[in-house]
Amino acid sequence: MSKSRQERCFLCRLIVQECICRDITPLWTEHRLTLLTNKREENILSNTGRLLRLMLQNNALIYLGKKGWEKEIEEEIARSEYTPVIFFPVTPFSDGQEIVEEKGKPLNIIVLDTNWSSARRWLYKLGSMEIKKIGLRTAPPSKYYLRKQSKEGNLCTFQAVTSLLEELETEGSGSVTSNMNKIFALWVKSMAKERGLAFPQLESG
Repeated sequence: MSKSRQERCFLCRLIVQECICRDITPLWTEHRLTLLTNKREENILSNTGRLLRLMLQNNALIYLGKKGWEKEIEEEIARSEYTPVIFFPVTPFSDGQEIVEEKGKPLNIIVLDTNWSSARRWLYKLGSMEIKKIGLRTAPPSKYYLRKQSKEGNLCTFQAVTSLLEELETEGSGSVTSNMNKIFALWVKSMAKERGLAFPQLESG
């Protein structure tokens, strides 16, 4: 049986023998994560947004194009306990930590969980919503070794979000992202192994 047809975990999407779900303990973060995706993107085996949903408890999932998706986003934006922002790390953008300090409350981070070209189109769809766009102060080297970066600094959804959480000065964020990155490294390693890719630098780091 080919690896593509082997039984897969419904959650992490790795073949069952490589499943990492038993190593995951969902974590709470004060900042909320609202993932905007679509069914096509979600069905891609190497999609990393699903890992964020497995690891972070404070999250919401909205399918772009689904009937009523605009209302779902409006409801997320209206949450009074958070400041809504769109995470799109391409200049110009605002500094997330400065917004936290200015508003005095955590962020509801709207993340466009798709490839970079689609993300730009999705961002246009959200253009009528008056929400600040935030990005990363510094983009780390990519650890998503499953495909070549389209451009330096263009990170996968998972690594972009964990890098942002590290930049937001929240108590315990270091330990949270450290654990997440270890699991991510295992996932990448398993996915690379399945594809016959060898990367000696695959470490939890």
